[in-house]
Amino acid sequence: MKKIIPTIYKFILCLILFEYLIQSNSSYAFFPKINEPNQKELESTSIQIGRTAIQLIQFGQANEAIKLLELAIKLNPKEASLWITLAEAQVRSDKKNEALLSLSEAIQLKPKEESIYFSKASILIDLNEPQKAKDCIKKGLSINKNSERGYFQLGNTEIMLNNYEQALIEFKKSSKINSNFWQSINNEGLVLYELNNRKEAISKFKSAIAISNDAEPKLALAVVLFSSNTKFIEAINLAKNALKSNPQYIWKDYQSKQLWGKKLQKSAQLLFKAGEKDIKIEAAGIAGSQ
Repeated sequence: MKKIIPTIYKFILCLILFEYLIQSNSSYAFFPKINEPNQKELESTSIQIGRTAIQLIQFGQANEAIKLLELAIKLNPKEASLWITLAEAQVRSDKKNEALLSLSEAIQLKPKEESIYFSKASILIDLNEPQKAKDCIKKGLSINKNSERGYFQLGNTEIMLNNYEQALIEFKKSSKINSNFWQSINNEGLVLYELNNRKEAISKFKSAIAISNDAEPKLALAVVLFSSNTKFIEAINLAKNALKSNPQYIWKDYQSKQLWGKKLQKSAQLLFKAGEKDIKIEAAGIAGSQ
């Protein structure tokens, strides 16, 4: 990291070009002439700074990236990609409200770019503003009606608003567009369980597992199998495997954040209690109880 920052400082200094003119008729005259960089040079420099900022974000240096991006935006305030990258850095620095403002600036510059609306919606969902997120997603979908990401996010907002039937419709639209989008398939299962359709929920979780090895569908499937009074040993083994991969799912608060409904959460606690002698949380960082 020590090599990145000095390099960009040198690059920025190249913006200022000095030419020194010494008048031949006077040994005392020394007048520096400053050539200001043109707009094209400023834009090129801002993009280079933006690329360095992306590297900083990747290395976990979000606060340093923000400083560089603010400089880049001063040089080139009409470059939407800089505002989008700034928003990402702000989210990683837990400055979500500031990130929303940055994305609003990006939208002003690129009002027909649906991904910006979806990025803004993601932040609003994290801030527990489902209705605002829903409005934002619909704007994105009005630009691109074939976005699996948009319908997936829309389904998530419907869950947050307790509109399970509508959530199921949106997730099905998403998975129809992209049959490998396991997150939507998994969330169909979450909704189906809340709607008391265990058989279909099991089918969806199995389909998600066939695509991804993620902890969520494995644990959700374990919970549904246990709650159906079938395959207890399989349920315990699935739960152990899932929690080893992501032990945070042991907590109700984390389950809620992942949009698990109350029924599934309750069933999960019954599974954990029934299998407490077998289910081991081996990963570090989980301590205490809720």
